[in-house]
Amino acid sequence: MAEKPAGQTFAQKLLFYVTASFILLATFSLFAFLFLVPFVIEPAFTTIFMEFDETPATCVTMDSLNKTGMSNCKWTSCKEGCTKEVYECTQITVSYKVDQVVRAAEDDAVRVRRAIRDYDYPQGYDQIPPEIEEEDQGFAPNGSEWYFIGAKLYPNVKGCGYPPMLNCSIWIKKHMDIGSNYSCYYSRIDPGLVITDLDMHQVYMNLVYAMAIPIPSFIVSCIYLAMAYLYIYNEDPPELEAEESTPLPLSTPVPPPTSGALTPASEVFREDLVSFGHQLKVAMADDLSRESIFTDSVPLSTNSVNG
Repeated sequence: MAEKPAGQTFAQKLLFYVTASFILLATFSLFAFLFLVPFVIEPAFTTIFMEFDETPATCVTMDSLNKTGMSNCKWTSCKEGCTKEVYECTQITVSYKVDQVVRAAEDDAVRVRRAIRDYDYPQGYDQIPPEIEEEDQGFAPNGSEWYFIGAKLYPNVKGCGYPPMLNCSIWIKKHMDIGSNYSCYYSRIDPGLVITDLDMHQVYMNLVYAMAIPIPSFIVSCIYLAMAYLYIYNEDPPELEAEESTPLPLSTPVPPPTSGALTPASEVFREDLVSFGHQLKVAMADDLSRESIFTDSVPLSTNSVNG
């Protein structure tokens, strides 16, 4: 009766569950990283590289346009979802004022940022600049209260959001009215880009969380699986090792003689010997008969030739 296979030991079960856990960890870490790249990692890097001034400026809505059609919506101030195709858009342009000394990127001319109250406005300090053509948009001339005219307004560097964290309909209603003023943050790399929300500490923390958790988890899982494949699961079972270590015999050994074995004193040997002797006698008699026939036939043939 065949023996039943022995059940798995506790160590074998533990090894199986540990390996399965690392496989799942590697899989989920990879998919989590791929999901976080377009939604967290790439916007965080873009926000850092654009070098937004953390000192808030004062923005005033200069124009707000509602457009339809993909060709007309080359950009939109806010859209629901970063991968969504835009067929209806709202484009909000603003002018903003600053209060520090900076250098213009184009002509390296020193621009003096003065506080808004330093100007003497007959109609108030938050008056709307006069309408200008699109080609006139950009840095305001020296001596103007405005630092930049006609900048594009976004809620964040990508101009997209997901409810309930960011509802584009509510955000557009809050900033689209001409003459509305609010705090904003402009980019030192592209002063024509302005956002309304900026928290660099949160940006850095999001980047750390998005990279420090899935990437090390994936690397550790891959290292464990490689080591397990090379050193743990690659070991042969003890039974196979014992069989492989035993050398195979070159020839089949002759069993020792027993009571029924073939020996000179055995009955089987005697019978074989008698049979062999009988066969030898028969063979010798046949040879003698052939020789006698041959000798008798020779004279006959001689006489026939002489006659």
